[in-house]
Amino acid sequence: MRFFGHAAVAAALVLSASRPAQAQLPSVGQLYDKYAAAVGGRDAWATVSERGEKGTANITFIPISGTYERYYSAPNRFRMIIDLGMGKVEQGTDGSTVWSGQPDGSIAKMPPADAAYSLENNVTGNAFLDPSRFAKVAVVAQEEFDGVSCYKVIITTKSGRERTDYFEVATGLRRGQVVPTPAGEQKTTYQDYKAFEGKSIATRIVQSNGQGDIIITIASVVFTPSDPK
Repeated sequence: MRFFGHAAVAAALVLSASRPAQAQLPSVGQLYDKYAAAVGGRDAWATVSERGEKGTANITFIPISGTYERYYSAPNRFRMIIDLGMGKVEQGTDGSTVWSGQPDGSIAKMPPADAAYSLENNVTGNAFLDPSRFAKVAVVAQEEFDGVSCYKVIITTKSGRERTDYFEVATGLRRGQVVPTPAGEQKTTYQDYKAFEGKSIATRIVQSNGQGDIIITIASVVFTPSDPK
């Protein structure tokens, strides 16, 4: 019995040595601390109550391009306008009702479940750096996303939606997000981070689905009050 025990221990050691070492995953707190530092720090974002972005939008599967504007106002109001020349794609909220407009001029309220998820994702200030705003967050793996090594993070929002976020191992920056949809999944890639008044923002955002890509390129960002209208 003693010999068998020693043999079993030896075999276990051999097997353990033959397996590649698994990377140590950070805790949720460590991951978000690094993310916060990478985008300028929680203190820098805490004072942000207004934000405006301007740039271009390229809808590759039509194909057509136009101008892009997006405005945020505390606590969770926003307005997005993509002007394609032949019509506008719009979305906005007063903080409770979320609506969308199509190039043909039609406007519709977003269904309650989708509206709740949208409001959770459009916060101002440094709330986006606080993982406690979600129902559940777990760092589950280290894998490649958009050509870089990332930590894979499974998130369940308080509205009950599950999604997967990817944070770059080397820098801490968020590189992507994958959200299940009725048609499959929507993948968003965040690229070309640049600093605006000491706060880093992805200036190239690629949204991919079954139809193709929508590419948002941000040229300017300001943190001043927007036109209330």
